[in-house]
Amino acid sequence: MLNHPTKREECAQLRYGEWAGKPQGTPYNPERCAYEVWHNMTAYQCLRSPGYGPDGLYCKQHARIVED
Repeated sequence: MLNHPTKREECAQLRYGEWAGKPQGTPYNPERCAYEVWHNMTAYQCLRSPGYGPDGLYCKQHARIVED
């Protein structure tokens, strides 16, 4: 994800891990950081708790990346 969301309204439209085997992906979970993490060629939503960065959408680690 190159354009990281900065508002909760943008996050409501996000889907994580969309691919041919899982075309619906996984919807945004507001209890987790909004950052998209990649592991083994698969994307998923960060597992950490939010509360930092724009609109409190990110964990402390990813808020630094988004704000730069």
